[in-house]
Amino acid sequence: MREHYGWWVSVLFIGMTTIASALVPDPAGQQAAGIVAGIQSCTGGKLIFNEKTGRLEVRDENGNLLDELATGTAGKVVNVAGQEYLLSFGKDDMGRKNVLVRAGPTMQKPVTVVVLGRKAVLSSGASLLAILDSKEKICYEPSICGQVYTIDGEGVKSEATKLTRGH
Repeated sequence: MREHYGWWVSVLFIGMTTIASALVPDPAGQQAAGIVAGIQSCTGGKLIFNEKTGRLEVRDENGNLLDELATGTAGKVVNVAGQEYLLSFGKDDMGRKNVLVRAGPTMQKPVTVVVLGRKAVLSSGASLLAILDSKEKICYEPSICGQVYTIDGEGVKSEATKLTRGH
C-alpha cells in the first residue's frame, strides 16, 4: 500500500506542475491576442526584400524607408516606432536569402514586426528566421526558446497562431 501512495503523490505533483505551467501568462501570446482584438494598432516595422537592390529594407507602418541591410549584415540594431529589432541578413550555403529577427537588446517586452509579408509577435527572448526559398515560397522558423506568434488575416477574421518548429 505504501509503495502505491508514493506513486500517487508523484502523479499528483506532476499534474499540478503541468497545470501551474499552463497558467503562467505568456506575454507574447497576450500581445498577439491584443493585436488580433484590435487593442494595439501599431504594426511596428516591416522587413521587405527589394529585388532590384538585393537589400533588405526596414520600413515603418506608413511605408517610409528607415534603413537598408546589405547581404552579410549581422546583428544590426534598428529602432522603429519605439520597437527595437536585432537584424541579420544573408545567404545560406544553398544561396537562399535569409533574415533573422530578434527583439533588440533593450526590449523587455514582445515586439511586433512584419517579416517578408507575415505579421509576427516575438517574445523578448525569441527569434524568427525567414528563408526566401523562391519568389513564391518563404519559410518561417521560430527559435527553440521564446514564443513566436503570427497574425493572419485582417480585422474580424484575424487570428494569432503560435509558430512552432517545422512550420
